[in-house]
Amino acid sequence: MNLGENLKTARKMAGITQAELAERLQVYQKDISRWENNQLTPNALTLARICKELNASADEILGLK
Repeated sequence: MNLGENLKTARKMAGITQAELAERLQVYQKDISRWENNQLTPNALTLARICKELNASADEILGLK
């Protein structure tokens, strides 16, 4: 798996939509979509916030685990 797929899987496991995650992170929903489709990569600070919101480790999101 890649970062986008891992992010999408973690988001779905957390039971939240792209729109809900975007609201929590204060970003546009299209940013979530672009991350999940590997068109963009979130910066380190945003990745940390994603992990917190999804209750997932960075290793899981980055595919290191």
